[in-house]
Amino acid sequence: MSAPNPLHLANTAQQMARSAPASDAVVFNKVAMVCMGVMAAASVMQVLQPLLRDLSRKHAADDQRRGCGRSR
Repeated sequence: MSAPNPLHLANTAQQMARSAPASDAVVFNKVAMVCMGVMAAASVMQVLQPLLRDLSRKHAADDQRRGCGRSR
C-alpha cells in the first residue's frame, strides 16, 4: 500500500468541510491547510536539494583541501 497523497487528503478535507457543521468545518479546513503546507514544504525541499548537495560537496572539498577533513 502506498502512502496517502497530501493533496488528495486536502481535497477530501475541504469537501468534508463544505458539508459539515461550522465547528467541524474549521477543523477540516485546518487539516486541508496542513496538508497543503506539507506539499509546499516537500516541493521546496525538492527544488533546494540539488543546491544543498552542491554546497555540501563544495564545503567538503574546501575542508579536504585545508586538511580539516575526517581521517579514514
